[in-house]
Amino acid sequence: MKYDDEAHKYYYPVEGRGDGAIGGAAAFMAIILVPAGLYAAWNAVASWISALFS
Repeated sequence: MKYDDEAHKYYYPVEGRGDGAIGGAAAFMAIILVPAGLYAAWNAVASWISALFS
């Protein structure tokens, strides 16, 4: 019986992990997309400024 009490600690967090998975995926996407977006925005601004002054 003691073994079951210990075991349920390991089973329930795995089942409840679905809620945090969406947040984890969103954070992962943000880590990828934010620098990519900044890079794209900076290139757009730089090319616009370059075209403006040429």
